[in-house]
Amino acid sequence: MSGEDPAFQQLARELYWREEDVSRSGMTIDDVRNRLHDFAALMRADETSPIPRGEVNLASPVRWRRQLKMRLFRLFRPISWRYDRLLADHAELTTALAERVQQLDAEVARLREELDARPGPTTRPSGLAS
Repeated sequence: MSGEDPAFQQLARELYWREEDVSRSGMTIDDVRNRLHDFAALMRADETSPIPRGEVNLASPVRWRRQLKMRLFRLFRPISWRYDRLLADHAELTTALAERVQQLDAEVARLREELDARPGPTTRPSGLAS
């Protein structure tokens, strides 16, 4: 099957919209950090590319329409380059925040172990319940 086959395009579109996202509530801090890092890398690559990867809006089964879309995209691409850069900056800052949350999570776990190892009353203050 070719990527320009209308049946293939329709099936790909249906699969895309039916795909269920990973439940974000079940994601670990590592998962969030890794996904943010991957997104930032993708945005940095798209920042320098004249046509970003996976730009499905440029596809069309009709040749003249595909060429028109491509010309319009190239005409307006300098505008969207700025947003690719801004999105990459935002993703990198958020990745740094996720890394800090990882460190804080490890520190909290260490402090809980230290608190549990102390002799004496084993009750924790109400704010430190596990």
